[in-house]
Amino acid sequence: MRRVLKVLLPLATLGVGVAVANLFIATGPQAAPVDAEATQTFVQVIDARQVEYRPTIRAMGIVQAERSVALAPEVGGRVKEANHDLVAGGLISQGEPIMRVDGRDYSDALAMTQAELAAAQLRVREENTLRKVAEHEWRDAPDGFSDETLAFALREPHLDVAKAQVKSARTRIAKAKRDLGRTLLRSPFDAVVLSETVELGQTVSPAVPVVTLAATAQFRVEVSIPVAQLEELRIPGVNTDEPTGSRAKVFNEAAGKGAVFEGTVLRLERAVDQRGRMAKLHIAVDDPMSLDAPAAERPIPLLIGSSVRVELEGEPLRNVVVLPRTALQESGQVWLVDEANALHAREVGIRWRDRGTLVVSDGIDSGERVVSTGLPLATEGMKVSLDSQPDEAAP
Repeated sequence: MRRVLKVLLPLATLGVGVAVANLFIATGPQAAPVDAEATQTFVQVIDARQVEYRPTIRAMGIVQAERSVALAPEVGGRVKEANHDLVAGGLISQGEPIMRVDGRDYSDALAMTQAELAAAQLRVREENTLRKVAEHEWRDAPDGFSDETLAFALREPHLDVAKAQVKSARTRIAKAKRDLGRTLLRSPFDAVVLSETVELGQTVSPAVPVVTLAATAQFRVEVSIPVAQLEELRIPGVNTDEPTGSRAKVFNEAAGKGAVFEGTVLRLERAVDQRGRMAKLHIAVDDPMSLDAPAAERPIPLLIGSSVRVELEGEPLRNVVVLPRTALQESGQVWLVDEANALHAREVGIRWRDRGTLVVSDGIDSGERVVSTGLPLATEGMKVSLDSQPDEAAP
């Protein structure tokens, strides 16, 4: 009997549970069917309009001296005087003396040649007198005398030698004066001293450089940009006959935010950089040390060899549409929204890409609505809803 109860009791419990569950299911509330709402896709659009746009080409550059020279004395000797600004970084004006070599030996040489000239001139006067005497003595010369013999008797060769000595003495005087003038070394232009090896009492030799100068009127910045971007610029000697090219801004960021200099494209090197295959441009910067400004208002000057940031102003692109870069889809197309708010893909001609900006030259007409947000799952003809009022494309 116990065995029967052990078997029947669990079965009875299970049966009661199933019956209760069925009762709850039969008497519970029923959910009413609801129609699923259609999914809406919201997009932002831009009203396209054709404008004029100036691209900006950004690059890094190195400051170089546009004009530099290593000066050497033309005569040797002991340094007697030296400019007090003859130190690295010193400023020297055009024509200002840099150093003077002891000129006493050259003064003595000039005095000696002047004495030689006086002696030669006296010799000429003597020969003129002797010639007159000879002409008187030989006025009845025999017919057998040759012209050469008669000329010698009349001291014509002697007079020619005396005149040649005068000419030679004058030539030596001119050289002595030049040598004496060369004892003073002057700056050929307004300059900053890059290096020097001059000390008072030092003996210098001709043609051995003693100072290196860089002109302060203009520095240049060497920048490398992709060859494809050259067409956006005005470059002297390449696509314009003007002496100056496109404008540029040079940012000396190491010296602070206010250190900004104006520049222009100066020239293009005729060979690409062998490492990056980039075109090399030279940007001219006038008054790079701001010497024309009052001293209290001068920014930190451009330093030769320093690295700077450059922004080149390209030539204007006309009748283009400016879009945010988000308008370009992964497929390389843009989506347009028609009057029925349906999407249509469009191939466009991209003229320029900038930070966050896309410049389209063809494929979009003024007034068309361009989707400015990414739509990775969109399809042709898909209906969309506008997220806000259309915005105009930025110029």
